Amino acid sequence: MSLKKVKAFMSRHTVVPILLVIFVLASVLVAGFFDIRNLFNILNQNAIKGIMAIGMTFVIINGYFDMSLCTLISLTAALSCGLQSSIGLVPAILVSLAVGLIVGAINGFLVAKAGINAFVVTLALMLGCRSLSYLYSQEQSILATNDLFTDFGMGRLPFGMSYISVLFIVMLLIAHYVLRYTKHGRNTYAAGGNANAAFNAGINVTRTTFINFVICGFTGALGGVLYAAQSGASSPPLGWPDMHMLVIAGVVLGGSKLTGGVGNIWYTCGGVMILGIVANVMNLLNVQTYVSTMVTGMIMIGVLYLDKVLTERKKKESLTNA
Repeated sequence: MSLKKVKAFMSRHTVVPILLVIFVLASVLVAGFFDIRNLFNILNQNAIKGIMAIGMTFVIINGYFDMSLCTLISLTAALSCGLQSSIGLVPAILVSLAVGLIVGAINGFLVAKAGINAFVVTLALMLGCRSLSYLYSQEQSILATNDLFTDFGMGRLPFGMSYISVLFIVMLLIAHYVLRYTKHGRNTYAAGGNANAAFNAGINVTRTTFINFVICGFTGALGGVLYAAQSGASSPPLGWPDMHMLVIAGVVLGGSKLTGGVGNIWYTCGGVMILGIVANVMNLLNVQTYVSTMVTGMIMIGVLYLDKVLTERKKKESLTNA
């Protein structure tokens, strides 16, 4: 492969070489990193973040981001645990997911239809969900009372993959199909790339944006339910204050542009796994948490800078060839 082709590949698929480098460094620094149990452990630990990152990918490709995700998970975790004893397991889960859909619909309506800035809207919903979570739980953890709930959250297949990881993979496949092969997926890329041009081309940008915020709300609510199932309890601080930053970081590391129009669901998975591998290595090396966070931030800056350099170089080459 020529140097020109290598540069072109890295420009289009930045996350792939970075993920490979992270894997190599991890295998050098940590003995037994490639043990199958450790690899499944990384997947299992980050599957819920990955599920939430799927919804965030839709919104970011659309040209926005959702700040309410981090506290929505604490609210839905509390509801899914607290309602089990009064209305039953399935209704409790359905109510929790419905709350996520409602929050997503409110975000979508205010951003897409009312034209209010997405940061302001989702920040307001973030604060609202956080307050409701503390009010409902009375600032206390709520234990799950149904064994089926925790059995699913903690359950694993014989070879080590958790049930939640299986759900994550299924949702990745569904999201890939929607973004690549459906009208809504094409509309999402078009609306994020240039909303005015998409509107002039006959795309219902308002509906597309609304649906993507609803999708994000659903994945946030599902993340809360799964966190509660995995831990057997809810906690008011769950997801606060760094969860949304980790989810957004995973999506951005995967190559999605905050300006919209660019993104790939599999690369989002890669971005989430990069963060997961870094955290896993730091934990195995007994590195303090704040150092791990700093390293994660440095990796993000490095990846974004590399992406910027490659993008600018690609533009210059295009202008030269023209």
